[in-house]
Amino acid sequence: MEVYRKKRGYDNILIFEPCLKGTMEEAPYELEDKIDNWVGRFSLWGSIILSTLATVIYCIGNPPDSEEVQRMRIFFRENAMQVTTFIKLPREEMAEYAARQTHPFYKSYVRASENEKKEINAQIHNSIDYRPAQYWFNVVFLWLIFFTTVWFLGLMAQGVVNLVRQRPDFK
Repeated sequence: MEVYRKKRGYDNILIFEPCLKGTMEEAPYELEDKIDNWVGRFSLWGSIILSTLATVIYCIGNPPDSEEVQRMRIFFRENAMQVTTFIKLPREEMAEYAARQTHPFYKSYVRASENEKKEINAQIHNSIDYRPAQYWFNVVFLWLIFFTTVWFLGLMAQGVVNLVRQRPDFK
């Protein structure tokens, strides 16, 4: 086995080229024709269109919060300690505390039914780290996740088509 060293700058590199000359397999034929280019373009543009369509469907089904809900969630975020201690109070103390407060949330919470209180508690829990631009941030990353997934699947399909075209015995 013939090994030689080639000096480049500061490091010595072992090179085994003469040993492997006859054993390496030739690189497979790369398909650079019109069909392969069209499949690649279709994969890219198809994934852009499908991810945009899926994101639009999501936005239609889950619209952004209204102004009132956004203000309420911002109120919950800014007054998290007071609101969470308020909802943990017993019923009598809760009514007294609500009477002293000026914000309408406290009085409406006392008058709410048990089911409404559960929904409000969930909203309070979700609003602790709420930001107004959070919805659009999530929509952008939803599009990115859809795009990368569909494009990856398209590239895998393109690779399978190329393998089948190169070697018909794979069918």
